[in-house]
Amino acid sequence: MVIDNDARSFRRLGGTFNGITLEGVAFDEEVLGQAEIERADAFAAVTNFDNTNFMAAEVAKSVYGVPRVMARLYNPDKELTFFKMGIDYVSGTPLIAESIREKLFQREEVIVQDENTDVGIQVVEFSVPPEADGAPAGSLDHGVSSRLIALLRNNKEMAWSDETALQPGDRVVTTLRKEGWQTIRKVLGQNLALGAARPGAEKPVVTAGRSEAGEEKPIKAIIGGCGRVGSQLAYILSMDGHDVTIVDQDRASFKRLPASYSGRVLEGTAFDEETLIKAGIEEADAFAAVTNFDNTNLMAAQVARHVFQVPQVVARLYNPDKEPTYQALEINYLCGTKLVAQVLMERMFEPKVSICANCCNNILNIIEFECPADWEDKNLKWIKDKLGVKFAFIVRRSTGYLPDNNFRLKKGDSITALATERRVHRLERYLRNH
Repeated sequence: MVIDNDARSFRRLGGTFNGITLEGVAFDEEVLGQAEIERADAFAAVTNFDNTNFMAAEVAKSVYGVPRVMARLYNPDKELTFFKMGIDYVSGTPLIAESIREKLFQREEVIVQDENTDVGIQVVEFSVPPEADGAPAGSLDHGVSSRLIALLRNNKEMAWSDETALQPGDRVVTTLRKEGWQTIRKVLGQNLALGAARPGAEKPVVTAGRSEAGEEKPIKAIIGGCGRVGSQLAYILSMDGHDVTIVDQDRASFKRLPASYSGRVLEGTAFDEETLIKAGIEEADAFAAVTNFDNTNLMAAQVARHVFQVPQVVARLYNPDKEPTYQALEINYLCGTKLVAQVLMERMFEPKVSICANCCNNILNIIEFECPADWEDKNLKWIKDKLGVKFAFIVRRSTGYLPDNNFRLKKGDSITALATERRVHRLERYLRNH
């Protein structure tokens, strides 16, 4: 049941939405009564206004006793009020700002998912360099130390065999044990910088924004847009000792910056070349386009990448419908709308499938879930054909496995896999029904 006081907003739900819509104010008791809130298991207050979300959440919790109530919070300054009233909330501004910050310090060629370092296995993404042109895909598989999981070409997943020739620009996702790095380096070229320091590497590799020890080193960053996310991002970076300049065409927006902000401000448009030159973009290590307009962020990111060749560029995306455009243009982006929705879902419903990270520019998700009972003794090929997930590695009794298609599962196995957003939803429904 979705409630909104503007009936036009229901167009966003799309043709596949199979719930019910109701026009009205989210905290109006008569409207909530029509929505049968007395029978509700969960309530999410996610309007564009903090006060409305506060009131709606309070009514759902205190008047109707809904078991699980969540609210979205826009203005971090109001966190104390929500906390004192005992309202569980997700504050989107710091969540999005911190996620963009993480992307600014990731090397574009490599993303490492290493939360399972206790079993010595990592999930790694990289772009195939010119040195590896024509190398067979099967050369990335080496016994129990490395395994190819996904191969994307022109932003599309492709089937491959051991003989498939890799092409420069292909996106590759592999599972590695520490000794597997040697295989990857041999295939891709000994001088290839593969990212931050890794367990077992001969020598830590210097990554943009990181020292040889894998620690962050000061960078020069330019931020386009001084809204809530932009001001939060600028403040975080400046407090960490980075050289920060924030650009916005509305001088009044700089009032959002805390008094302790130590960076610079510049009035101007985020994609205007003269403005960006004044901001020092020709020497910049990183650029974040985080205005309130998707088209502005897209243009600013393109100018930073193609005109000024800034090494690391990240754009904020509001409208998920524009993801294909950002992906086709190979813009590194973060969709704040989907991120906040994902966190709200996880807090409200404790999903069976946990999304740990994204890879291949948000085309694939790295997920974790527990093997259900009805998969006992089934091989991986059966699961792949049924649900379309790509298995990365499996942990069983503290031992990690890089499985092949004949690997047989056991109830309780902890599975790390790759899947598109649609397949994640499909897997979630499957696990809830079995």
